[in-house]
Amino acid sequence: MPSTSRYHWGTDIDLKNLNNSYFERGLGAKEYQWLNKNAKNYGFHQVYTSKENGRTGYNMEKWHWSFMPLANQYLKFYNSNITYDDITGFTGSELADDLNIIKDFVNGVF
Repeated sequence: MPSTSRYHWGTDIDLKNLNNSYFERGLGAKEYQWLNKNAKNYGFHQVYTSKENGRTGYNMEKWHWSFMPLANQYLKFYNSNITYDDITGFTGSELADDLNIIKDFVNGVF
């Protein structure tokens, strides 16, 4: 949804394959293991993880990684400056508040 995507901040990337199953075996599993062990050393974090601990929003995305030194700053700015009044001008924007897009999706990370 426009005005709610971390990609628009320029801090988030998708890696290699958009299927969680790719990262569960073979080369994909080795890559994912390396990312979990080392990505934080470079400032990256997998933001859409399991929802078992109450995380909201998007389902797990093993391919989606965020550069946290900037993403944390942008999220703070977003939460201080963007409201549902700013999410307008496109089909479906009227649903943003009802769907709790800001609370559950923009802030539904970690």
